[in-house]
Amino acid sequence: MKISISRRRIPALGLCLAVGVAWASGQAIADSDLSTGPLPDTHAPAGVMFDHMHKAGEWMVGLRYAHTSESGDILHGGSKASDQIIIDRGCGSHNCSMVPTSMSMNMYMLDIMYAPTDWMTLMVMPMYMSHDMKMRSLKPTAGHMGHGGMDHGGSMRHSDSVDMSMDSEMDEMMSHGTHAHSGGHAHGTEGWGDTIFGPELRLAEGPGYHLQFSPMFSAPTGSVNKKMGGTFTHYMMQPGSGTWDFLPSITYTGRADRLAWGAQVLGVVRMEGENDSGYRLGDVLQVTGWGSYRLANWISASVRGLYTEQGKIGGHYNGPHNHSSPPDLQYNYGGTFWDIGFGINTVVPSGPLAGLRLSAEWLQPVDENVNGFQLERNGTLWANTTISF
Repeated sequence: MKISISRRRIPALGLCLAVGVAWASGQAIADSDLSTGPLPDTHAPAGVMFDHMHKAGEWMVGLRYAHTSESGDILHGGSKASDQIIIDRGCGSHNCSMVPTSMSMNMYMLDIMYAPTDWMTLMVMPMYMSHDMKMRSLKPTAGHMGHGGMDHGGSMRHSDSVDMSMDSEMDEMMSHGTHAHSGGHAHGTEGWGDTIFGPELRLAEGPGYHLQFSPMFSAPTGSVNKKMGGTFTHYMMQPGSGTWDFLPSITYTGRADRLAWGAQVLGVVRMEGENDSGYRLGDVLQVTGWGSYRLANWISASVRGLYTEQGKIGGHYNGPHNHSSPPDLQYNYGGTFWDIGFGINTVVPSGPLAGLRLSAEWLQPVDENVNGFQLERNGTLWANTTISF
């Protein structure tokens, strides 16, 4: 369920406030009134990666979990699309016959970090992915003319007149495959995803602030050839990207007594023109800012704003695949998205388990402007546990 109050302004305001507070209190000495043990807010909210470093010789091992859910309306841009509009326009020159009603993604990531020096921390992050989708048949408006109908300008579409040919329809079924379902159905995929690795490099540090650059890479260890009934499944349900990717980020964090804040800019740049299945995912830009307040030495609460911009998928599956639902088409991916996050970070401050961390964050969609036709987002739950030694 989306929030409609001040959608575009909430994340931007949060980021501006975080940067402003950081600038104003850069000389503040953090934690002057507390012990020197581990504190919960030295780590960013659970959904932020590449946010902290470790001292020379220190290890950290952790497990990250993310659950993303989508259901509800099919959006076209930022507006709800009717079944007839999806049938006519959601699959390009083809008639859509199916549409997703719900989609969930689960990610399990192992987080391993080691610091050979104080100014560099190395990390590797393998992951396992699962995807599940439910679909239903589209219901055309009574009396609609279908492919032979008129477009919004009142003229017959050339692609519709071509697709009226029985031979053309048969060729399409043979080359791309079809959903042989008259009603709803469910399907899923799972497998190892891509593996992220690289260094975190300290750029600057002082009383109450830290600045780092993290030039990460993603190795294409995840599959991009998952199939359903002999045809490629939807692009979004492949566990990997299939390309070598560059993930640069720059992160600023600041602290003053019980307050902490941060901001990060992160990109995903696909370094290959296509993967083994003939396509490449769109590049990604993310900008996020957060603030937190330490309620006690072992717990802090955070609020975060997140802006994401993602490009369309380039290329095309190079084997049999469907053109019968919006997720089958590469231009129905990407867009711009705004989210606001609410999180809790905890840490064991002393004793045999000192440094054990548990954190969780819920990211709530507040605005989205999607490319093409896409299922509405419900939100993402992040949950992490780590220990340093």
